[in-house]
Amino acid sequence: MKLDIVDINSCRKNLVAEIPADRVEDEIRRLAGTYAKKMKVAGFRPGKVPLHIVTQRFGADLRNDVTQDLIRDAWKQAVQERGLKPISEPVVEKIESEPGASLKFVLAFEVLPGIEVMDYKGIQATMPPVAVQDADVDRALEALRDGQAQYIPVEEGAAQDGHLLTITLDGEMEGSGKPIHEDDATLILGSQETRPEFSAGLTGARVDEMRAFDIQYPDDARQKRLAGKLVHYRAKIKEIKKKEVSELDDDFARNHGSANLEEMRGRIREDLVTKARHAAEEKARETVLEQVVQRLSFEVPESLIREELQNNARRIAANLARQGIDASKTSIDWKKIFEEERPFADKSVRHRMVLDAIARQENLEVTDEEIDAEFGKIAQQGGKSAVAIRAQFEKDQRLQAFRQFLLQNKALDFIYRNATISEG
Repeated sequence: MKLDIVDINSCRKNLVAEIPADRVEDEIRRLAGTYAKKMKVAGFRPGKVPLHIVTQRFGADLRNDVTQDLIRDAWKQAVQERGLKPISEPVVEKIESEPGASLKFVLAFEVLPGIEVMDYKGIQATMPPVAVQDADVDRALEALRDGQAQYIPVEEGAAQDGHLLTITLDGEMEGSGKPIHEDDATLILGSQETRPEFSAGLTGARVDEMRAFDIQYPDDARQKRLAGKLVHYRAKIKEIKKKEVSELDDDFARNHGSANLEEMRGRIREDLVTKARHAAEEKARETVLEQVVQRLSFEVPESLIREELQNNARRIAANLARQGIDASKTSIDWKKIFEEERPFADKSVRHRMVLDAIARQENLEVTDEEIDAEFGKIAQQGGKSAVAIRAQFEKDQRLQAFRQFLLQNKALDFIYRNATISEG
């Protein structure tokens, strides 16, 4: 067997292999013998079918199976003998498999390029100033108050912006006759989540009133079945509710653990300052890392970029699922999203590769105790114990990836601690 590794670039390699014809034919005969022991052919006792009959009937299948087996054997041998560390499954780019001739094929695969990071200590960066204004505190208080608001029925009066409506909705798509029906659809008039046509069609309506209106949906509508369709709607108002928020006073503050409103404002300000300082530090850390990365020139494995894009797609689908939307039934142009997200995926992979290289150069490690400590932090935020969380990670085979994530953070901590950070 002849095996050669050809460098296409620092990431992409080809395994060029040639297997002598006599070995291929030996393997075909061996496999044909296995077939013969299991075949049942009229006129022959079980296990006594001649090999030439087996090869006549299954010649193409035998050669295909043997070819796949030999390719796997060659790949395994190359990895072991050449010390390869592939980061992607090999892809057959070329294959020549003809009777009486040697088997020739080319496998393409990727490896991590060798990266040596220089001058990653003493990086200069500026941390954005931390400032919290009274208006920021006011917005935080309003958000807290709004989040605890209650909706109470409107006994009399017409629906207005901000009202929560429960309606019986019937619709018919023009041209298709397909009906739409919802018994207890809810929406908030004037909300960003409510289509303007619904708000316009239902504003001023009263309980038990029927309203009719049309909506022409755009071609890229979120609900795929409605994309590009004109729908005739009829809606009956079942209930109108208005938002009721608590007064922003000392009683409100005491309900949230403060002695009075002034003390509550002070606590909120401190919390906002802490968050702003954390955000500023994260920004400075990103700046330090970006400076290190920009000083380097290296190729990024395509398989890692694809993996990053696929992870992003899974996150998008998961977010939609949490909203009750099936991503497979939307008009999302995944190809377009991948094209738009590719530069960010490339940047993210580059950052991780540089951090991995720094971790190697500085001999950084993540201990089991550090991993358990992180699981303890996660446990504090949820309803599971640290032991249960670790067990789930092990079951999902995510423990190694989590360890690598912590190692990259440790490498980022290292270059940040050794940077020169000025405030401004």
